[in-house]
Amino acid sequence: MLLNAINIILLVSSIVYFGYILYFFIGLQRLKPTKLRNSEDLPKLSVIVVARNEEKTIKQTLRSLAEQNYPIFKYEIIAVNDRSEDATGEILCKLKNEISNLSIINIKEKVMNISPKKYALRKAVSTAKANFIATTDADCVHDPNWLRSYASLIVEDLGVATGVTRFYKESYETGFEKIWQEMQYIEYLSHHIVAAGSIGHNKGYTSNGNNQIFNKILYERYGERTLRDNIISGDDFFLIQAAEKYNYKLKFNISPEAVVKTLPQQTLRQVINQRARWASKVGNASKSVMTFSINTFVLYLGITLYPLFLILEPKYLNVLFFLIMIKIFSDTLYILYGFKKMKIKFNPKYYLLMELIHAPFIILCTLKGFFIGFSWKGSKYDKFVKGQTKNK
Repeated sequence: MLLNAINIILLVSSIVYFGYILYFFIGLQRLKPTKLRNSEDLPKLSVIVVARNEEKTIKQTLRSLAEQNYPIFKYEIIAVNDRSEDATGEILCKLKNEISNLSIINIKEKVMNISPKKYALRKAVSTAKANFIATTDADCVHDPNWLRSYASLIVEDLGVATGVTRFYKESYETGFEKIWQEMQYIEYLSHHIVAAGSIGHNKGYTSNGNNQIFNKILYERYGERTLRDNIISGDDFFLIQAAEKYNYKLKFNISPEAVVKTLPQQTLRQVINQRARWASKVGNASKSVMTFSINTFVLYLGITLYPLFLILEPKYLNVLFFLIMIKIFSDTLYILYGFKKMKIKFNPKYYLLMELIHAPFIILCTLKGFFIGFSWKGSKYDKFVKGQTKNK
């Protein structure tokens, strides 16, 4: 009797999951590229980069921002040195001498009950001079027309626009590393495709903080109530949901110039930590995001645990087969179309390998994020700031 009830729940969940994928698919079809604006029509912009212990990458990031095909008097770069313990601060001081539109904010200490990253962003936003603010990470590299592609999306009631971030890695140490890095790459991009599909309906499921632009008025007017300062992660995640809630326009930037390159997580442990951090904030998401997330969790948990049920009831093997096929068919539908839409090369070999472990991987990361915690920037956290420990 219990297994029959579980079967019904999982079958309904799989159908709902397929419905969501169709929803994202239709949203993707609505996205259109935008022509780059002429120089005389470009708005003023602020670019914020928060850096903590990024001595290896911060120089390349800021130089790619300094070399933008954008009038220098129309944009500023604000770099926040967030308690760095390496040479990040020294590098920033040297770069200040060669990049005329760069300003630096130094943060010395943590502030109680506020996520360090969110506090750093608040400090930077408070000094930003432009009405629209772009954010990126200190390990990213940008196309010369990156800012111009976002400027082309700006309208008065734009809340958030975001885009695609791709991994770049010159070589792999082993064949095994190449396999799991390629799998990570596909799984990472699948989140972008979900974001793009939902934005096609002007729904804010998630955004990409290392490749986005937002309305400063939205941030200042609703930030304190919606960004969940006491939750360690999710400044981008909560911001786009606030934009939807308060009826701002959302856009996904599919222009080739908008693609940002970043380094991938370097170890499997880092990948799990990152995904656990992402999962930890979902419990405070909007109702629509929560509904999608809970349904997905139920389906993935069922796929992960169902082989145990088969030990008692092997006759239900066909149910497990159906659930797996629904997931694979649904995922393939939107990932193939999403990669094509964004002009990203698709490798079916690594995709199929990723699909084989995807459900248990997501369950592992979700449970870790909710119940165990994660490491980030040298500190251990649960999802709330009060759970932080001293820096290691």
